[in-house]
Amino acid sequence: MQPYSIAHNRVRAIFFLHGAAFSSWVPHIPLVQERLGLGHDALGGILLAAAIGVLAVMPIAGRLADRFGSERVVRYSGLFYFIAVGIPAFMPSYFSISIAMFALGFSGAFLDVSMNANGLHVERVKGRSIMSGLHGFWSLGGFAGAGIAAAWFALPISNNYHLPFVLTLFLIAHIIAQAGLLTDQAAARAIGREGKTKINETQSGSAKIKERHMFLVLLPFGVCAFIGQFGEGVITDWATVFLNSELSSGPTMAAVGFAIYSFAMAATRLSGDALVTRFGRVNVLLTSSVLASLGTFIITFAPHYMVAWIGCGVAGMGLAVILPLLLSAASKATGKGGGSVVSTIAATGYSAIMAGPPVIGAIGEAAGLVTAFAFTATFLGMIIPVYLLTMRGRLQIAGNG
Repeated sequence: MQPYSIAHNRVRAIFFLHGAAFSSWVPHIPLVQERLGLGHDALGGILLAAAIGVLAVMPIAGRLADRFGSERVVRYSGLFYFIAVGIPAFMPSYFSISIAMFALGFSGAFLDVSMNANGLHVERVKGRSIMSGLHGFWSLGGFAGAGIAAAWFALPISNNYHLPFVLTLFLIAHIIAQAGLLTDQAAARAIGREGKTKINETQSGSAKIKERHMFLVLLPFGVCAFIGQFGEGVITDWATVFLNSELSSGPTMAAVGFAIYSFAMAATRLSGDALVTRFGRVNVLLTSSVLASLGTFIITFAPHYMVAWIGCGVAGMGLAVILPLLLSAASKATGKGGGSVVSTIAATGYSAIMAGPPVIGAIGEAAGLVTAFAFTATFLGMIIPVYLLTMRGRLQIAGNG
């Protein structure tokens, strides 16, 4: 077996399990909405609680991953995450479910940042692009989780047993998978550095300016990540609601739409590293923006839920590689990996995957979900002007590898 292939496979498994757990919760969102009698704005409010949980993590997750080791943060944050995912579906009130959603966002973001940081370390020691593939395994997990949920909902078994059963299996698998992750110390030795680089408290003013300059370099990557993740958050949390309420699909057919979206993301992400190598980061990023916008427009104006399924697939292809492409490019452009890059981009990007849904909930309540989805489709096209204005040189520096 090639060097670091075991660590690569283990971090793949962590991505898969994270996606499978989250997508197992998603089909329960319309059920929770119906059970508690929530309007679109109220549903957006509980999703905002998850967004606040994500934002609370961003200032500290990257630092903790760099200080204690990304593999350790993956280990312990996963223990909380796979429990937190199952709690919101059983909460009896708006207040209690809001607290549960905060815990879901908090623990999920902690695991998200740390597993991406670990993935960047593996990418650097292997010397080739792997981030799109890792996110492909996240989407494979999403497809598996959504598919299992759709099958479960179609069977004469209570939906209340679904999350406890699958999340118990995912938690056991996580405990097994995390044991073989690449340690940050081993990654540092492999790229010719002893241990982790620490900035002395008495560092010079010029070094501090350099760190601030790095933030400015990373900011356009974060803005594009925000746009892409905004769309991903909307599709993830609202597509099943849209299909169910606007197109009368029913919970099972809505879950099928989300499974199609997840499968399209997985297939595109698994081929994303090869696409970047062949066509370049610029072409892949701009094409992704067009497809994401087009797919969301198809969902918005679909006359039937089966047509919306096509939109789910197109949107999935478009949204698939935006985030992993930006993470990998940012790491190459700055020469840094791990939590420092992930948390900087995540501060603007990852928050959008949770911030998007409550914004859409507010728009949906005021003007309808069709208008809300049309807004999302238009917003996804904004990656193109951001690239044209701020990112040409930075992506050229990053190259295609």
